[in-house]
Amino acid sequence: MTALPASNNPQDKVGQEALQPRYEWRLQELMAVRKNWYSTTKLGPELQKFGFELDRSSIYRLVKTNRPPKMPVELILALCKILQCKFEDLVVEVEPEPVIEELAPKGPRPVVPDMPLLSADFFDAEG
Repeated sequence: MTALPASNNPQDKVGQEALQPRYEWRLQELMAVRKNWYSTTKLGPELQKFGFELDRSSIYRLVKTNRPPKMPVELILALCKILQCKFEDLVVEVEPEPVIEELAPKGPRPVVPDMPLLSADFFDAEG
């Protein structure tokens, strides 16, 4: 399998981003539901059991982010084992939001007069 050459054209990159799958990272939610963990402090010792020495700030970013940084597959598998879940529980693919284009009104635009339609004392008149 051959990789496509990288393009320096900004429009190509925008098109590539549109084709990339969209997902939700649900680590924080799974920690709360599966382990009743509402902070990141308990995750560190569990990851150490699998050989991952992450500092507190790295664990915080891993849990609190919407899109986690690139990480080894082994780390993802360790998270799945710790939380007793599957990859599909941790990373959930979502459908891209449809682009809604506002249609321009058809036909000629209405003519708006340059002067007020009502006289200034219209609302002051007693009826």
